[in-house]
Amino acid sequence: MAERDGLSTVGLDPPKSNWAQRIDRPPFYGVAMRPGITFTYLGVAVTEQAHVRRQDGGVFRNVFAAGEIMSGNILSTGYLAGFGMTIGTVWGRIAGREAARHARG
Repeated sequence: MAERDGLSTVGLDPPKSNWAQRIDRPPFYGVAMRPGITFTYLGVAVTEQAHVRRQDGGVFRNVFAAGEIMSGNILSTGYLAGFGMTIGTVWGRIAGREAARHARG
């Protein structure tokens, strides 16, 4: 939709100024959702073992990162299709291995 329709809410903060539709007729559906982070260019810095680096240059002992949250370490100006899956797979394995080592002591 390129043109605003003027359908708005009243008394809500923040106000909904366009495309406001009542949700008042069943059936109603719920979809389980989990938050995610996408396109965090230059997200958190990590070590080769996927430890998240602190601002002072040290690392958190028990915080690891993989996927889009740390992809800025690899990508600087864009990426090829499917590369996010590769980053998630490779770094997910590294982060998982290191987290398991930490948990085992």
